[in-house]
Amino acid sequence: MGGFSILSLLYVAMGARVLWMMAQNWRGVWDRNFTGQDRMLVNQASFFFLVPISVILHELGHAVMVWSYGKEVVDWGFYGFAGYVAFYPYGLTDVQQTIIAAAGTFVNLVLCLLALAVVLYWKPPLRASINELLIGFIFISGLNAFVVYPLLDLVSGMNGDWRQMYDSGVPWLTTIIVIVQVAVLAGGYWLFTNPGMKARFARLTDVPPGFERGMFGGIQPAKIKTMNMDPNEIHLRDAVNRVASGWHTRVDSQVQRFQGGSAILVQWTTNREMHVAAVRSLQAGSFDIVEIPTNQQGSQDGRPRIIQRWNRKPGIEELTIALRMAMEQIDLGA
Repeated sequence: MGGFSILSLLYVAMGARVLWMMAQNWRGVWDRNFTGQDRMLVNQASFFFLVPISVILHELGHAVMVWSYGKEVVDWGFYGFAGYVAFYPYGLTDVQQTIIAAAGTFVNLVLCLLALAVVLYWKPPLRASINELLIGFIFISGLNAFVVYPLLDLVSGMNGDWRQMYDSGVPWLTTIIVIVQVAVLAGGYWLFTNPGMKARFARLTDVPPGFERGMFGGIQPAKIKTMNMDPNEIHLRDAVNRVASGWHTRVDSQVQRFQGGSAILVQWTTNREMHVAAVRSLQAGSFDIVEIPTNQQGSQDGRPRIIQRWNRKPGIEELTIALRMAMEQIDLGA
């Protein structure tokens, strides 16, 4: 059994595990209550469910071009995350062979653009879980088609699509292909790093206030470096870190500045419900702890709910205890 076959079996096994996990709460994953656990499963679904579909269509793109030139597909293979189509090239020009090699990647590009158009322009916007699935597919499929596969061809020495495109024997055609590849990579980098696009994707996938999408899926806090924090922010951070170190689930935190002060946003998930609180230092000299409403929970009027307030700067022990009690209260829905 070859290496690709072994990897394919592992891929199928891992995909089956993700499917089983999703099946346990299928409706919950795809409803409008998009929790942190849902986001993790949807990101994995992008890799294990949509990528194989894109691979099939990629290989079909090769096959269609082979047939269009009057040739026969003599063999094919499918490994879940990769595949191949074999044909006899006799009688085909260098341009025709290069077009056949490029056809699969062209299909990947079209699929990514279609998914992106659905996410950005579907009216009304699709629910967050579906947008998350499509965004994950755009990133993974684009990365595979334009980065992983070219590197694999060059490093392994396989006569794959990209080696055939780079060594087409037709300089003007190879130049066009390289220009398109560089343009796609530059466009993809801009798409996932531009602040405006990141904010738009965050809105479409229900990323809570003060957090941002991670490059490889999931969400992460937009961090302010410690060297740029003022003493009050450091005081808040120390209290948050103390509580997080003993909390029952992972706690993400992020410093956020606003007109009138600064805060550390704290996010965690309990029983598939995402909770967000903020510990704030206000310019007036007061401090407070508030519950930030999300699409899953929060005050009925959608406004932050103040749980604890001080007209002075609380000590680190006092602030730590108050924050833990506030998070326990939020957990209980009190």
